[in-house]
Amino acid sequence: MSDIDNLVRALDLAPHAPEQGPGARELRAAITATPVSRRRLPGGGALGLRRLRLPALAVAVTVAAVAAAIGVGLPSGGPATQYANAAVSINRSGDHFAVTITDPTADRRRFEEAFGAVGLNVTVKVVPMAPDEVGKLIGPIVPGGFTWHGSIGVQAVRPCASAFCGKVWMPSDFPGRVVFGVGRPARPGEPYADDRLYNPSGEESLEGYTSHGKTVEAVRAEAHRRGLKVGYRLLWSLPPGGFFDQPVPATRVKDAWVVDGSRAHSSDTVDLYVIPGPEAGPAPDPLKAATPQWYDDPTG
Repeated sequence: MSDIDNLVRALDLAPHAPEQGPGARELRAAITATPVSRRRLPGGGALGLRRLRLPALAVAVTVAAVAAAIGVGLPSGGPATQYANAAVSINRSGDHFAVTITDPTADRRRFEEAFGAVGLNVTVKVVPMAPDEVGKLIGPIVPGGFTWHGSIGVQAVRPCASAFCGKVWMPSDFPGRVVFGVGRPARPGEPYADDRLYNPSGEESLEGYTSHGKTVEAVRAEAHRRGLKVGYRLLWSLPPGGFFDQPVPATRVKDAWVVDGSRAHSSDTVDLYVIPGPEAGPAPDPLKAATPQWYDDPTG
């Protein structure tokens, strides 16, 4: 079988080819239409690609096109520059990766497969999100902290015809593991995953109502009037100018304490971020007050 036959077979059999879409079909037709000499070499074996009666540039373009079509690396053995499956497509350009999520409910292994194909060691968690956040890519989280050159992050790109379009930037030679989250629809009452730090200037999640500056008693009454349950997080200050929040039971919170803001916790619960009163005592150790986050979930 000639190398051209092998390329055609790769197009036909590659498990992650674009399912023989128009581009792949045109490429296949162009390859099969090319006259190929099948004479044998003196030492046996069919003629290799470098000996085909094609201009060198045409051969290079054909090989590159096949590599892109089936989502594999070029002959150097390096990672692919683009990859797509039913869940996500990724295009790599230097230290940037354009990511388009088409199925946020897909198995996380489909996302990991795509990131791995472009050379990234990524763990993906499919996590519950609020309705307007479904499909969003959150993170990245680097277990143990990011200590490499450059930076990492995610930026959404709009307009977007899919569930999520965005740009991921991170060093292409980063050797560590990175954790991303992909938002799926949360079940009724299921807590939302969130990677945003609370804004200590105040946030509002009760439409048409300002909780900032009001007492716990007043805001709780408004939440109950809307049929919502209430959770509480004490907002502790850290010098110089830092802060952290601590989830606490209702028994730890006084009615007269002041609410800094509110954030949706789930479809039926709102969290109140409360400024601790004098009775609250000293601030706890932030590490001991920390609670499990979406990226700590071992089940994915």
